[in-house]
Amino acid sequence: MPLGIFETCRRVGITARAVRHYESLGLLLPRRINGARVYGPTELRTLELLQRFKAMGLSLAECRKGLKWLGQPTSGPSVDDGTDLRAFVRSLQQCLHAIDSMIAELHIIRNEAAAALAAGRTA
Repeated sequence: MPLGIFETCRRVGITARAVRHYESLGLLLPRRINGARVYGPTELRTLELLQRFKAMGLSLAECRKGLKWLGQPTSGPSVDDGTDLRAFVRSLQQCLHAIDSMIAELHIIRNEAAAALAAGRTA
């Protein structure tokens, strides 16, 4: 069942302004019924992917490449000779490296906090 913009925003956890922005860039292609935007499973998936890509620090251009790579409909230039795919994969590899580094740092912080708590209990 198609959803209106506000129900879509509520389900995905995004603002109507962001949805309209993505639409204006051709990253989101909702259908229209009587002039109103309607969103189905494809559009919800696109919005979820955009949120993940943005959380990873990807630019909107990189998001477009990722959406196309994953078969989500977008407007704009098509992926042709694999250049966009290779660039997107490089971006993902950089993101994974940054995430792994952050996880390693968080483990250090966690271990130091646990040690401080344990020392405080025995003092």
